[in-house]
Amino acid sequence: MNFNGAIEKIRFHMQQKYNKKIFDSDIAKELDISKEHFSRSKKSNSIPLRAIVEFCAKEGIIINYILFDQSPDSLVKSTDKLLTIKYFKQINTSAGWGAINHSEEYELLTIDEELANTLGGKQRLKSIEAINVLGDSMEPIIKDGSILFIDRSQTIPIKDKNEIYVLQTPGGTLVKKLNITANGKLKLISENSDYNTEILNFNEVEILGKALGIIQSF
Repeated sequence: MNFNGAIEKIRFHMQQKYNKKIFDSDIAKELDISKEHFSRSKKSNSIPLRAIVEFCAKEGIIINYILFDQSPDSLVKSTDKLLTIKYFKQINTSAGWGAINHSEEYELLTIDEELANTLGGKQRLKSIEAINVLGDSMEPIIKDGSILFIDRSQTIPIKDKNEIYVLQTPGGTLVKKLNITANGKLKLISENSDYNTEILNFNEVEILGKALGIIQSF
């Protein structure tokens, strides 16, 4: 999905809601971004992902209908197929040097069964949350500005698996590949070779959950 495609889905929703013609300035206001930010994003074909995700949470719109190539009439709700997960819009996990978080407020992000199935099925949604990613240490797997889905019930890394987890460390909240060393310590591995691998004791970290899926920043 490109910028114009996502914005036209939002325009369609707003036209149905307000029953009037919707201009770019109206959409910028609804997304809570400046006209300048909107114009820059349009020129560079860069989707303001966090603003759109927050808009979808506020409006109860199915996020994958906005971001992926589905027809506008798919925005019409089918309540027996809609599911929700918690989106902690003010919590940032860092793919970099560490992000300190102080807010636990969340909104409900609406998804459909298709997206739920990619996360393991609707029976697992109670333990799945969505958070923001800052930084580039996990690129190209996870881009700066992406939305990460994590399973809070999976907090034990498996040796030699190198799976991605979110964890709380003395330096902040991080998203890293985790591995267990031969002497029982925890190895924090970045995908970006510009970042060094860190090794910490298990008692220095709290593993918050395993990464299940990503809405990539465009």
